Amino acid sequence: MTEREKMLAGELYDYGDPELLTQRHKPKDLTRDYNQTDSADSDEKERILNELLGGKGKNL
Repeated sequence: MTEREKMLAGELYDYGDPELLTQRHKPKDLTRDYNQTDSADSDEKERILNELLGGKGKNL
């Protein structure tokens, strides 16, 4: 059983597990990238939003 599976099952797990660390850092990194992207670069902003949120509405 992975540490993530343990966490989701409500069992004790290793908070410092590399898989869990990656899952915690990736959204922070994407948010930083989004905020640092030039507002004129709408394609890159859209790509980041899709990766961060898994999709978005047509008016966003």
